[in-house]
Amino acid sequence: MFAVYVGSLLFGGLLIGASFLGAGHDADVHAGDAGHGDGHDQSNVSAWLALFGIRFWSFAAAFFGLTGLVLRAAGSPTVAALAPFISTAVGVAAGLGASATFRMLARDTIGEVRGAAALVGREGRLLLPVDRAQRGKVRVPMPGSGHLDLVAESDHVAVLAAGSEVLIVEVRGNVAVVEPAPASEPARRS
Repeated sequence: MFAVYVGSLLFGGLLIGASFLGAGHDADVHAGDAGHGDGHDQSNVSAWLALFGIRFWSFAAAFFGLTGLVLRAAGSPTVAALAPFISTAVGVAAGLGASATFRMLARDTIGEVRGAAALVGREGRLLLPVDRAQRGKVRVPMPGSGHLDLVAESDHVAVLAAGSEVLIVEVRGNVAVVEPAPASEPARRS
């Protein structure tokens, strides 16, 4: 059984290392996305399909092998007799946990501010100047959490200098589109 534990640990460890380098990502995405878009709730099906993903098998194999080796090293005959069962349970739990964690992380949107629509209409102060050709940075006060710094761009003709008060008129991804705040805009002549 020692060789099975070592082989599982090495096999799982290699698969985990390969997944950190990007190999196998597409297989998990396709297994997790199977059935989407047909109008039916496929969450149960995709959860079961995750069992066949490379992440499940890599973590299950690695933790099966590691647990088996640790229990075998304990030296007790009773523990050694239970080692295959305990190792299998730990391996399956680790595989399911890794699959669920990676699936949850894949759902999070990266590069977009959550609740960006709520920022439209808020005022902030430019940290870096902005004009049509150059992006800058705006700091928006956030009640209860300090402030939020965003990349800023503007369709305004004039350069908006650092320190200017601006109004967020749109948020595109994680970029705030700004224009001079009404109080700071010079009065127009009729």
